[in-house]
Amino acid sequence: KYYAPPSAIFVKADWPLIFKCLITDLSATTTLLADTFSARGPQPRDPASMLRSYLLFLLTRPEIGITEWVNELYRYPLYAILSGFEPGDFPGVGTFYDFLSRFWAADSKHLSPRVRPRKRKPKKGKKGEKAPTTSPGKVQRLVERILKYNHSSKTQPMDRLFEFFQSQFLAVSAAYGLLGDPNAMDVAGDGTPVETASWSRSKPTCDCHAQGLAKCNHPREYSQPDCNSGWDSSREKYYNGYHLYMLTAANSKHDLPLYPRLQPASRHDAVSFVVSSVEFAQRFTLGMVDKMLLDAAHDAGAI
Repeated sequence: KYYAPPSAIFVKADWPLIFKCLITDLSATTTLLADTFSARGPQPRDPASMLRSYLLFLLTRPEIGITEWVNELYRYPLYAILSGFEPGDFPGVGTFYDFLSRFWAADSKHLSPRVRPRKRKPKKGKKGEKAPTTSPGKVQRLVERILKYNHSSKTQPMDRLFEFFQSQFLAVSAAYGLLGDPNAMDVAGDGTPVETASWSRSKPTCDCHAQGLAKCNHPREYSQPDCNSGWDSSREKYYNGYHLYMLTAANSKHDLPLYPRLQPASRHDAVSFVVSSVEFAQRFTLGMVDKMLLDAAHDAGAI
């Protein structure tokens, strides 16, 4: 009915994409998100089809954004069919954003408050080296505090997403042997800059500028409060955004991600590792870690 012209026209390059969509079982999405939907009212879109469509968007045209992706579903019925929708009957832009927000278990979109003091740029690092930590002994104090107090897992708004990622993606990869030996895993940790804007976007909470005061110390309201300014040692420039710290499976040739975590751009690799490793240990239930592979930025006695 669907896989024939004019509904769908195939070329050779489409078949790997079709095969990926056919073998991927996302039915657990409906069960995981069941408590986020009301039992009354109109029938919602199938969460599994929504997620499959979003993954299809990432596999094909991730640079265009969700708004343009909905237009792609109109232009190419094949994408709608592979998502699990009837051609011509698929969700709009708002439905996609509403679906994605169901993985975030908090009323606020951000982890940090939007109104906060203005921060200065971090110090520059030496050529090819990370920027130095802002205060000596920070890693030592952080590790000591974690060892003393943080024995139980702290609930995070993204826990639902990580739970789904582990049960539906990591567990499948482990079953196929793509993560290596799950009972003696080698895990590599490293960070990379993620630039989200050229400038830190904020607006004042006072009227000092209208009064002719060029500089003031009042707090500002930030549109991306979880981002800040950091030093990119590889490109030797400042940037605004996140510090993506990634734990990956290192004892297999695939280097698949185990725990990706967005930290503030100003956070040092050593601090990001301590935070990410503790969260990972509290949430990872598929096996045991045998070795950690880290670069020179993690050379700290406390680690």
